[in-house]
Amino acid sequence: MTRHVQFRLVDAFADGVFRGNPAGVVLDADGLSDEQMQAIAGEVHASETAFIEGGNDLHRPLHLRWFTPTVEVGFCGHATLAAAHAWSEIAGLRSILARSDAALTFETAAGLLTLRPEPLPKPAEVPLWWLDMPDPQLKRDNTNPIKLRELLGLAGDDLEPAAPIMRTRDDDLIVLIRSWRTLMELRPDLRELARLSERFRIRGVCVATLDTLNDFTNVASRFFAPACGVDEDPVTGSIHGPLAVMLVVTELIPLASGSAALHCVQGIPGGRTGMVRALVKQTPQGYRVSIAGCCHTTIRGEIRVPQHDG
Repeated sequence: MTRHVQFRLVDAFADGVFRGNPAGVVLDADGLSDEQMQAIAGEVHASETAFIEGGNDLHRPLHLRWFTPTVEVGFCGHATLAAAHAWSEIAGLRSILARSDAALTFETAAGLLTLRPEPLPKPAEVPLWWLDMPDPQLKRDNTNPIKLRELLGLAGDDLEPAAPIMRTRDDDLIVLIRSWRTLMELRPDLRELARLSERFRIRGVCVATLDTLNDFTNVASRFFAPACGVDEDPVTGSIHGPLAVMLVVTELIPLASGSAALHCVQGIPGGRTGMVRALVKQTPQGYRVSIAGCCHTTIRGEIRVPQHDG
């Protein structure tokens, strides 16, 4: 018998439909093989598709996995927000928001991830979803910086001297540069960047700048992950926790009473753009960070499950 699974396409970190970063969400992925999930993600062809399992088990958290069109990844921020938004729709969004302790928890490869909806003033139709991020585990990167700059199309004096190139727990690199115009004009050599990424186990490269167009925005960025089948991602939630912490650690963003709130913009020049809110708190155990954004469902329906070759 042919099986179909419930599906949503959700724009995450978006202030309206057809903005931000679209993510696929499969709401009843129980029993799907890895190969079937990968095939569905390839058919959806969003930068990531989230698969929710365990919806009928009331005794443990929902299980969540993420796939790009070509590989499974260990963490994805925008697809996690999209999954929470889509699940809350079928569970009854109003009833969830009515509880003071409203939260959704997913069991994932990145650990337990908790999301909390913050109702926004009317006429907003959707809440702001806050995600408690995993420990960013930042460290200096040893990849050849001259070759990396060459492939990104950057000169040595384009880099921000106060911030070294950093690697995150997801094996993303963060490169901070001086100029917004330089950021917008980047045209990386994506083929060679993919080869470099495969060689040095780099998932993606975030290029960011504090040189923004208004006082409301703290940082602007672009994100390239050609080795994962995503030449450029419109909005990458997973990078903004580490990015925010890096800016605080380097004192480029100051703390006030032990915390810092950031408004971060990411987008593709001439294409989609989204807003990520980040909140960094200094604790005795180190820095903790949460990110937030709004989500909008654009497609509801079913996807036919491909036949399992095994």
